Amino acid sequence: MIRWWKAYSRFSSIESKGIITLLSLIAILIVILIVMPYWLSERDFNVDPELIAAFEKYKQEHLASGNGNEYIEEAAAERTLFAFDPNNLDSTGFIRLGLRSKTVHMLLNWRRKGKKFYKKEDLKPLYTLREDEYNRLAPYISIASMEQERASLFGKSEPLPEVIDLNSTDSATLVRLRGIGPILAHKIIDRRSALGGFIRHEQLLEVYRFADTTLDMLRKKLAINPRSIKKLKLNTADLSELAAHPYIGKQLAEGIIMLREGLKRYDNIEQLRQVPLMNAEKYRKIAPYFVLE
Repeated sequence: MIRWWKAYSRFSSIESKGIITLLSLIAILIVILIVMPYWLSERDFNVDPELIAAFEKYKQEHLASGNGNEYIEEAAAERTLFAFDPNNLDSTGFIRLGLRSKTVHMLLNWRRKGKKFYKKEDLKPLYTLREDEYNRLAPYISIASMEQERASLFGKSEPLPEVIDLNSTDSATLVRLRGIGPILAHKIIDRRSALGGFIRHEQLLEVYRFADTTLDMLRKKLAINPRSIKKLKLNTADLSELAAHPYIGKQLAEGIIMLREGLKRYDNIEQLRQVPLMNAEKYRKIAPYFVLE
Protein backbone atom coordinates (compact mmCIF):
# COMPACT_ATOMS: atom_id res chain seq x y z
CA MET A 1 0.00 0.00 0.00
CA ILE A 2 2.84 2.38 0.92
CA ARG A 3 4.65 1.47 -2.29
CA TRP A 4 1.48 2.22 -4.32
CA TRP A 5 1.04 5.57 -2.58
CA LYS A 6 4.68 6.52 -3.30
CA ALA A 7 4.18 5.61 -6.96
CA TYR A 8 0.96 7.64 -7.09
CA SER A 9 2.65 10.65 -5.48
CA ARG A 10 5.10 10.82 -8.38
CA PHE A 11 2.29 11.68 -10.85
CA SER A 12 1.62 15.30 -11.74
CA SER A 13 -1.54 17.04 -10.56
CA ILE A 14 -3.24 16.59 -13.95
CA GLU A 15 -2.31 12.90 -14.15
CA SER A 16 -3.60 12.32 -10.61
CA LYS A 17 -6.94 13.94 -11.45
CA GLY A 18 -7.22 11.78 -14.57
CA ILE A 19 -6.64 8.60 -12.58
CA ILE A 20 -9.25 9.59 -9.99
CA THR A 21 -11.80 10.41 -12.75
CA LEU A 22 -11.19 7.08 -14.51
CA LEU A 23 -11.58 5.11 -11.24
CA SER A 24 -14.79 7.02 -10.47
CA LEU A 25 -16.27 6.14 -13.88
CA ILE A 26 -15.40 2.47 -13.37
CA ALA A 27 -17.07 2.51 -9.96
CA ILE A 28 -20.22 4.11 -11.40
CA LEU A 29 -20.43 1.50 -14.16
CA ILE A 30 -20.07 -1.32 -11.65
CA VAL A 31 -22.89 0.13 -9.53
CA ILE A 32 -25.14 0.47 -12.61
CA LEU A 33 -24.53 -3.16 -13.58
CA ILE A 34 -25.41 -4.29 -10.07
CA VAL A 35 -28.67 -2.35 -9.73
CA MET A 36 -29.87 -2.63 -13.33
CA PRO A 37 -31.75 -5.93 -12.83
CA TYR A 38 -33.82 -4.26 -10.11
CA TRP A 39 -34.81 -1.38 -12.42
CA LEU A 40 -35.78 -3.46 -15.40
CA SER A 41 -38.41 -6.12 -15.45
CA GLU A 42 -39.30 -8.47 -18.22
CA ARG A 43 -42.19 -7.16 -20.35
CA ASP A 44 -45.17 -9.36 -20.91
CA PHE A 45 -45.84 -9.55 -24.64
CA ASN A 46 -49.15 -11.06 -25.68
CA VAL A 47 -48.26 -12.67 -29.01
CA ASP A 48 -50.60 -14.98 -30.89
CA PRO A 49 -49.16 -18.53 -30.57
CA GLU A 50 -50.25 -19.31 -34.13
CA LEU A 51 -48.29 -16.33 -35.44
CA ILE A 52 -45.18 -17.48 -33.55
CA ALA A 53 -45.57 -20.98 -34.98
CA ALA A 54 -45.99 -19.63 -38.52
CA PHE A 55 -42.95 -17.43 -38.10
CA GLU A 56 -40.78 -20.33 -36.91
CA LYS A 57 -41.98 -22.59 -39.71
CA TYR A 58 -41.31 -19.91 -42.34
CA LYS A 59 -37.85 -19.18 -40.92
CA GLN A 60 -36.83 -22.83 -40.79
CA GLU A 61 -37.99 -23.47 -44.36
CA HIS A 62 -35.93 -20.63 -45.79
CA LEU A 63 -32.89 -21.27 -43.62
CA ALA A 64 -32.99 -24.91 -44.70
CA SER A 65 -33.12 -23.89 -48.36
CA GLY A 66 -30.10 -21.63 -47.91
CA ASN A 67 -31.91 -18.36 -48.36
CA GLY A 68 -30.57 -16.85 -45.13
CA ASN A 69 -32.14 -14.38 -42.76
CA GLU A 70 -33.12 -11.73 -45.30
CA TYR A 71 -36.60 -13.22 -45.58
CA ILE A 72 -37.34 -13.23 -41.85
CA GLU A 73 -38.78 -9.71 -42.05
CA GLU A 74 -41.60 -11.10 -44.22
CA ALA A 75 -42.33 -14.12 -42.00
CA ALA A 76 -45.18 -12.52 -40.08
CA ALA A 77 -47.02 -11.60 -43.28
CA GLU A 78 -48.95 -14.36 -44.97
CA ARG A 79 -48.31 -14.36 -48.70
CA THR A 80 -51.39 -14.29 -50.90
CA LEU A 81 -50.98 -14.78 -54.64
CA PHE A 82 -53.53 -13.13 -56.90
CA ALA A 83 -53.69 -11.62 -60.38
CA PHE A 84 -52.25 -8.10 -60.42
CA ASP A 85 -51.10 -5.33 -62.74
CA PRO A 86 -47.71 -3.90 -61.65
CA ASN A 87 -48.67 -0.58 -63.25
CA ASN A 88 -51.38 0.22 -60.70
CA LEU A 89 -51.12 -2.13 -57.69
CA ASP A 90 -50.47 -0.23 -54.43
CA SER A 91 -47.85 -0.94 -51.78
CA THR A 92 -50.26 -2.95 -49.61
CA GLY A 93 -50.99 -5.25 -52.52
CA PHE A 94 -47.32 -5.86 -53.25
CA ILE A 95 -46.70 -6.70 -49.59
CA ARG A 96 -49.63 -9.15 -49.64
CA LEU A 97 -47.91 -10.85 -52.57
CA GLY A 98 -44.89 -11.40 -50.32
CA LEU A 99 -42.49 -8.83 -51.76
CA ARG A 100 -39.93 -7.44 -49.34
CA SER A 101 -40.35 -3.83 -48.25
CA LYS A 102 -37.17 -2.62 -49.98
CA THR A 103 -38.32 -4.23 -53.25
CA VAL A 104 -41.74 -2.58 -52.96
CA HIS A 105 -40.09 0.79 -52.30
CA MET A 106 -37.84 0.36 -55.35
CA LEU A 107 -40.75 -0.63 -57.60
CA LEU A 108 -42.96 2.31 -56.56
CA ASN A 109 -40.04 4.71 -56.97
CA TRP A 110 -39.50 3.26 -60.44
CA ARG A 111 -43.14 3.96 -61.30
CA ARG A 112 -43.00 7.52 -59.91
CA LYS A 113 -40.18 8.25 -62.33
CA GLY A 114 -42.42 7.25 -65.25
CA LYS A 115 -41.64 3.55 -65.66
CA LYS A 116 -44.35 1.66 -67.53
CA PHE A 117 -44.70 -2.14 -67.67
CA TYR A 118 -45.88 -3.45 -71.03
CA LYS A 119 -45.15 -7.15 -70.51
CA LYS A 120 -44.40 -9.26 -67.45
CA GLU A 121 -40.72 -9.54 -68.40
CA ASP A 122 -40.35 -5.78 -67.86
CA LEU A 123 -40.44 -6.54 -64.13
CA LYS A 124 -37.32 -8.71 -64.26
CA PRO A 125 -34.69 -5.91 -64.24
CA LEU A 126 -36.14 -4.45 -61.02
CA TYR A 127 -33.27 -4.07 -58.58
CA THR A 128 -33.54 -6.35 -55.48
CA LEU A 129 -36.19 -8.55 -57.17
CA ARG A 130 -34.70 -12.03 -57.19
CA GLU A 131 -35.26 -14.60 -59.88
CA ASP A 132 -37.17 -16.97 -57.61
CA GLU A 133 -39.47 -14.11 -56.53
CA TYR A 134 -40.15 -13.17 -60.16
CA ASN A 135 -40.84 -16.81 -61.10
CA ARG A 136 -43.33 -17.07 -58.24
CA LEU A 137 -45.21 -13.91 -59.31
CA ALA A 138 -44.94 -14.25 -63.10
CA PRO A 139 -48.04 -16.45 -63.59
CA TYR A 140 -50.15 -13.86 -61.74
CA ILE A 141 -48.95 -10.76 -63.64
CA SER A 142 -51.77 -9.41 -65.78
CA ILE A 143 -50.95 -6.18 -67.63
CA ALA A 144 -53.76 -4.33 -69.35
CA SER A 145 -53.17 -3.70 -73.03
CA MET A 146 -52.81 -0.15 -74.30
CA GLU A 147 -56.29 -0.35 -75.82
CA GLN A 148 -57.78 -1.49 -72.51
CA GLU A 149 -55.97 1.26 -70.62
CA ARG A 150 -57.15 3.92 -73.03
CA ALA A 151 -60.71 2.69 -72.69
CA SER A 152 -60.54 2.78 -68.88
CA LEU A 153 -58.88 6.20 -68.70
CA PHE A 154 -60.49 8.08 -71.57
CA GLY A 155 -63.41 5.99 -72.72
CA LYS A 156 -63.77 5.30 -76.41
CA SER A 157 -61.21 7.43 -78.25
CA GLU A 158 -60.12 8.04 -81.80
CA PRO A 159 -56.87 6.45 -83.05
CA LEU A 160 -53.76 8.53 -82.51
CA PRO A 161 -52.77 10.70 -85.48
CA GLU A 162 -49.65 9.73 -87.40
CA VAL A 163 -47.81 12.80 -86.08
CA ILE A 164 -48.45 14.75 -82.86
CA ASP A 165 -47.34 18.33 -82.27
CA LEU A 166 -45.20 18.19 -79.13
CA ASN A 167 -45.67 21.90 -78.44
CA SER A 168 -49.47 21.87 -78.48
CA THR A 169 -50.63 18.38 -77.50
CA ASP A 170 -52.11 17.64 -74.08
CA SER A 171 -51.09 15.11 -71.43
CA ALA A 172 -54.03 12.82 -72.28
CA THR A 173 -52.54 12.32 -75.74
CA LEU A 174 -48.96 11.94 -74.53
CA VAL A 175 -49.91 9.21 -72.06
CA ARG A 176 -51.16 7.10 -74.97
CA LEU A 177 -47.64 6.89 -76.37
CA ARG A 178 -45.51 3.88 -75.51
CA GLY A 179 -43.01 4.74 -72.78
CA ILE A 180 -44.95 7.68 -71.30
CA GLY A 181 -47.16 7.29 -68.22
CA PRO A 182 -49.47 9.88 -66.60
CA ILE A 183 -46.80 11.30 -64.25
CA LEU A 184 -44.22 11.58 -67.02
CA ALA A 185 -46.77 13.18 -69.35
CA HIS A 186 -47.46 15.92 -66.79
CA LYS A 187 -43.73 16.48 -66.29
CA ILE A 188 -43.28 16.95 -70.04
CA ILE A 189 -46.12 19.49 -70.13
CA ASP A 190 -44.66 21.34 -67.12
CA ARG A 191 -41.22 21.47 -68.75
CA ARG A 192 -42.73 22.72 -72.01
CA SER A 193 -44.50 25.53 -70.17
CA ALA A 194 -41.33 26.56 -68.35
CA LEU A 195 -39.28 26.60 -71.55
CA GLY A 196 -41.93 28.20 -73.72
CA GLY A 197 -41.88 25.14 -75.97
CA PHE A 198 -39.48 22.45 -77.15
CA ILE A 199 -37.06 23.19 -79.97
CA ARG A 200 -35.33 19.78 -80.08
CA HIS A 201 -36.45 16.26 -79.21
CA GLU A 202 -33.29 15.85 -77.10
CA GLN A 203 -34.81 18.27 -74.58
CA LEU A 204 -37.11 15.43 -73.52
CA LEU A 205 -34.03 13.86 -71.90
CA GLU A 206 -34.05 16.79 -69.47
CA VAL A 207 -37.37 15.40 -68.19
CA TYR A 208 -36.50 11.69 -68.18
CA ARG A 209 -33.61 9.55 -69.40
CA PHE A 210 -35.50 7.70 -72.11
CA ALA A 211 -33.94 4.61 -73.62
CA ASP A 212 -32.49 5.22 -77.09
CA THR A 213 -35.18 3.08 -78.73
CA THR A 214 -37.96 5.00 -76.95
CA LEU A 215 -36.46 8.37 -77.88
CA ASP A 216 -36.18 7.29 -81.53
CA MET A 217 -39.88 6.34 -81.48
CA LEU A 218 -40.80 9.71 -79.95
CA ARG A 219 -38.78 11.54 -82.61
CA LYS A 220 -40.86 9.87 -85.29
CA LYS A 221 -44.18 10.35 -83.53
CA LEU A 222 -43.75 13.86 -82.10
CA ALA A 223 -43.32 16.83 -84.40
CA ILE A 224 -41.90 20.16 -83.24
CA ASN A 225 -43.52 23.28 -84.63
CA PRO A 226 -41.16 26.27 -84.09
CA ARG A 227 -44.08 28.68 -84.50
CA SER A 228 -45.60 27.28 -81.30
CA ILE A 229 -42.64 28.44 -79.19
CA LYS A 230 -43.34 31.31 -76.81
CA LYS A 231 -40.32 33.63 -77.13
CA LEU A 232 -38.93 36.27 -74.79
CA LYS A 233 -38.67 39.86 -76.03
CA LEU A 234 -35.00 40.62 -75.62
CA ASN A 235 -35.37 44.39 -75.46
CA THR A 236 -38.34 44.57 -73.09
CA ALA A 237 -38.37 41.41 -70.91
CA ASP A 238 -37.87 42.22 -67.22
CA LEU A 239 -35.67 40.42 -64.69
CA SER A 240 -38.39 38.09 -63.38
CA GLU A 241 -39.38 36.94 -66.89
CA LEU A 242 -35.79 36.20 -67.86
CA ALA A 243 -34.83 34.56 -64.56
CA ALA A 244 -37.84 32.21 -64.71
CA HIS A 245 -36.56 30.51 -67.85
CA PRO A 246 -34.83 27.19 -67.00
CA TYR A 247 -31.81 27.98 -69.19
CA ILE A 248 -31.23 31.51 -67.87
CA GLY A 249 -31.64 31.95 -64.12
CA LYS A 250 -31.13 35.11 -62.06
CA GLN A 251 -27.40 35.72 -62.59
CA LEU A 252 -27.52 35.42 -66.36
CA ALA A 253 -30.73 37.47 -66.47
CA GLU A 254 -29.00 40.28 -64.59
CA GLY A 255 -26.13 40.14 -67.09
CA ILE A 256 -28.53 40.33 -70.05
CA ILE A 257 -30.27 43.40 -68.61
CA MET A 258 -26.98 45.06 -67.65
CA LEU A 259 -25.65 44.71 -71.21
CA ARG A 260 -28.97 45.93 -72.62
CA GLU A 261 -28.72 49.07 -70.49
CA GLY A 262 -25.17 49.64 -71.70
CA LEU A 263 -26.10 49.14 -75.36
CA LYS A 264 -29.41 51.03 -74.99
CA ARG A 265 -30.98 48.15 -76.95
CA TYR A 266 -30.02 44.89 -78.62
CA ASP A 267 -29.78 45.13 -82.40
CA ASN A 268 -29.38 41.37 -82.93
CA ILE A 269 -29.52 38.15 -80.90
CA GLU A 270 -25.78 37.53 -81.48
CA GLN A 271 -25.00 40.35 -79.02
CA LEU A 272 -26.00 37.98 -76.21
CA ARG A 273 -22.56 36.39 -76.62
CA GLN A 274 -21.14 39.51 -74.91
CA VAL A 275 -23.12 38.92 -71.71
CA PRO A 276 -20.94 38.09 -68.66
CA LEU A 277 -21.10 34.37 -67.75
CA MET A 278 -22.36 33.54 -71.25
CA ASN A 279 -20.58 30.69 -73.03
CA ALA A 280 -21.13 28.89 -76.33
CA GLU A 281 -23.29 26.15 -74.80
CA LYS A 282 -25.56 28.56 -72.92
CA TYR A 283 -25.92 30.75 -75.98
CA ARG A 284 -26.83 27.75 -78.14
CA LYS A 285 -29.57 26.77 -75.71
CA ILE A 286 -31.17 30.18 -75.06
CA ALA A 287 -30.80 32.00 -78.40
CA PRO A 288 -33.81 30.27 -80.05
CA TYR A 289 -36.02 31.49 -77.19
CA PHE A 290 -35.41 35.20 -77.88
CA VAL A 291 -36.88 37.67 -80.31
CA LEU A 292 -35.81 41.34 -80.57
CA GLU A 293 -39.36 42.73 -80.31
